Order: sequence, then structure tokens, then C-alpha cells
Amino acid sequence: MASVTDQAARTPRGTHAADDRTTDHTLLSGLVIVLVIGAGLVLAGRTSAVALLVGTAAVQALVVVGWVFGAALPGRNGALVIGAAASAGSDVTVSLWPHSRLGTLLIIFALAVPLMFVHQLARGAARVRVVESLSAVALLVAMTSSLTAFLQLRHEFLPASTGGHVVAGVLEVVCGALIVGYLVDMIMPAPRFDAGIPRGLLAVVAAAGLGGSVGHLAITDGADFAGARGTFAGAALGAIVAFFAVAAAFIDASTPEPAGASGRRTRPLITALLPLTLSAPVAFLLLLAIRA
Repeated sequence: MASVTDQAARTPRGTHAADDRTTDHTLLSGLVIVLVIGAGLVLAGRTSAVALLVGTAAVQALVVVGWVFGAALPGRNGALVIGAAASAGSDVTVSLWPHSRLGTLLIIFALAVPLMFVHQLARGAARVRVVESLSAVALLVAMTSSLTAFLQLRHEFLPASTGGHVVAGVLEVVCGALIVGYLVDMIMPAPRFDAGIPRGLLAVVAAAGLGGSVGHLAITDGADFAGARGTFAGAALGAIVAFFAVAAAFIDASTPEPAGASGRRTRPLITALLPLTLSAPVAFLLLLAIRA
């Protein structure tokens, strides 16, 4: 049996440095993506419901492309169709029935399930990795449909200017928490959740702290979030989205690297947009639960 010294001697020089450079590049790419997309969504949320709808649709398109190509999904063509249909369907239902809260999204999930099985049947001779394909498409539907919760959140607070202020504040909390998490993990990812994943608990604590501070300043609407409600909502959202970011890092580490250049270029969208999309329904439920 080879000793540890022998194994270390056979390890190519610079491997660890290359891994560190790859990690830094992944975190930096995610930070830039969240910064650009977050700024666009915050501006759209403050402008109007139509602007937020357009911004949401654009982010959904990036989610579909990034997930299908970046994760090298089996059954790529069908996944693109289902992802696009779920995005359009969820946007339409929330826009046409703004007073139904998120109940109308059940239609999207109800129709997506049989479509996913039809998709597998239509793959024919290429029907391999069926469970992986089904689960990946299901998560894609969840991500694209969840993002419309930001649209619904804007409808819940009247007048429209108040709704825009609230949803913009929530987006500032979520994106700010993601950004500070990236920065902390780039400097000191400790204590790590896993030795091979460059995400640490310190980033979660920092995200919760920043979320509480931004929530205190941004999530305000008269008596609805009086006292410490805005601070509590911001801190909770910051911690939740930080844990979603850790989950996204695990997904990125366990997903095979795509062979094509397009897949490698779109792969950073996975870790950046997955926590952003999944945090939307959490923010919706949390704010409705704690407002006075």
C-alpha cells in the first residue's frame, strides 16, 4: 500500500492551486450574475407590475437555459419546452388572477406532471437516466414557477407604489444576502459544511445579519411591518437564501461537467439563480404571515 507521502508525490503540482482558482471563478461569476440580475429586478419592482413581469420572464429564460445546458440534462429538447411552458403559464396565471394569491399555480404543477412522463416516453431510444431527467425537469418547473411569487407579492400590497416598495425591499434583502455570502466565502469559507464545497457557516451568519439590516431599512410599509417585523423578515430571508446557496453549491459539485462550450458558459447560472428563484415563495409566505 502506498504511503501518504508517495501519494502526495504523485499529485500533480499546482492541482490545489487550480482547484482554488476554479472555486474563486465560480464564486465571482455567481456574485456578478446576482449583482446584475438583482439590480434589474429591484428597478423593475419599483417601476411597475409590467416591468417586473418582463424582468421575471427574462430571469426565467436564463434559469431554463442555465439549468438545461449547464447541468447537461438528459432529454434536453423536451426540458426546454416544459421549462418555457411552465414559465409562460405561471406568469399568465398570476397576471390574470392577481387576487388568487398563489393558488392558481397549482394548475401549472398539475399539468407539468403528465407532461414530464410524456416527455420521457417521447425520448424513444435515447430514454436513459430517466429518474435523473424526471427529477431535474421537476426542479426546473419549481424554479421557474416559484419566481412568479415576486409578482404576486407586489399585488398583495395596495396601492401599487406600496407593493413596488415592498417587493423591491425583499429583492434587495435576497440579492444582498447572496452577494455578501459570496464575498465571505471568497475570503474565508469556514466552518465548511463539506470539505469539498467552498461554502461556510460564517457566510450564512453574515447573510442573515445583512438581511436583517436591509430588511429594517427597506421592508417597511406603514403599520404593516412596524416594530421589528421588517428586521425579522430580512434576517430570516437572508439565512434561508444563504442555505439555498449552499444547496446550489452541492448541486453544482455533484453534477457532471457539461461537454459543450455552451454548457460550461451557462453553468454559473445554476448556483446564482437557484437560491434566488426558490426564495420567492418563502418571502411571499413570510411577509404575509408577519404583517400586521
